[in-house]
Amino acid sequence: MECSRGERLAITLAKDSINRNSNRSTTGKLEVDIFELLRDSEYEMGETMCQIMFKGVVAVLGPSASPASNSIISNICGEKEVPYVKVAPEDILKVQFPRFTTLDLRPTNTDISLAVAGLLTFFNSTTACLICAQSDCLLNLERLLRQFLISKETLSVRMLDDSQDPTPLLKEIRDDKTATIIVDANATMSHIILERASELGMMSVYYTYIFTSLEFPLLRLDDVADQRVNIIGFSVFNRTHPFFQDFLLSLNRSWQENCDHAPFAGTPLSSALLFDAVHVVVAAVQELNRSQNVGATMLSCKTSKIWEHGTSLMNYLRMVELEGLTGHIEFNSKGQRSNYALRIMQNGKDGLRQIGQWHSEDGLSMERKLPSINVTETLFNTTLTITTIL
Repeated sequence: MECSRGERLAITLAKDSINRNSNRSTTGKLEVDIFELLRDSEYEMGETMCQIMFKGVVAVLGPSASPASNSIISNICGEKEVPYVKVAPEDILKVQFPRFTTLDLRPTNTDISLAVAGLLTFFNSTTACLICAQSDCLLNLERLLRQFLISKETLSVRMLDDSQDPTPLLKEIRDDKTATIIVDANATMSHIILERASELGMMSVYYTYIFTSLEFPLLRLDDVADQRVNIIGFSVFNRTHPFFQDFLLSLNRSWQENCDHAPFAGTPLSSALLFDAVHVVVAAVQELNRSQNVGATMLSCKTSKIWEHGTSLMNYLRMVELEGLTGHIEFNSKGQRSNYALRIMQNGKDGLRQIGQWHSEDGLSMERKLPSINVTETLFNTTLTITTIL
């Protein structure tokens, strides 16, 4: 696990910093039990959740990626009225009327769709292509697709097949002369798409790539692109957070000690979200503790007994406001992130730089003048191969 996304380390760092800074005589000591799932199994998750409830907890955090398990966690936490703080991507099939609201730390798919739509408007892209790595892409970006349906603008959608080779799709896009390409894929597949695009000569000033993944900062762009091509993505990381650099150093130190090479070029999103999730729960418990003595209760999956402080704690969780590694943290009545910003990042000579932001309340705001690229300059010291086909 040491060579993974650093989630265990993130939780430990959050726990240690809270216990170090808190007054134990009034707030008590924070303990975090970590359960590792061997596979994405509803049965295994059900068994694990019953163990967790029997131990007695004030909240359940995670997992970062486990689609089948999420509904089980949500249902059991709902039945027992134990808050569930979710860091995994948004579910496609949402529970219509959840008995007990979960708290989502990740930005919603709707927000990401609105941010992409704002960028397309800003760049005046009336024709674009969407590359989908997974079949759920169309449901995730439903809001973006809906906007194209009600306008005169054109969006073509291309889905990667089982071979997971993007070359045929990219050739079609090149032949169609589509200049704006939206990519909905994880960091690994996104990198492959850029590599193939480079081989096909699609890394030029004429193309704009917009990546929907919130792990865009993890994309290794140095070996596939230079500043000539316009590559844009989103980030929620707050690099001015007092603990951000220490967090990154701790991750890198762990990877150096335990791995052959660093598996990621930066901070994985799920580890930062879990760090923030621990702080969110503690902040809410401390507030609730002012009015009532909060204590965990042993609960059984075989009885109907609920946790007596659950509803009160969930109300306090929705009222939490703090600055985390993933920016400003605040929630609406549905338990979703609100009043936060997606940073718009662009590749450049010195790596990624922020060129604007999309705010959940105020929408898109970009720098007044983006550096215009002179096409003649981009051809300097470049060999052009010209072919005539009779």
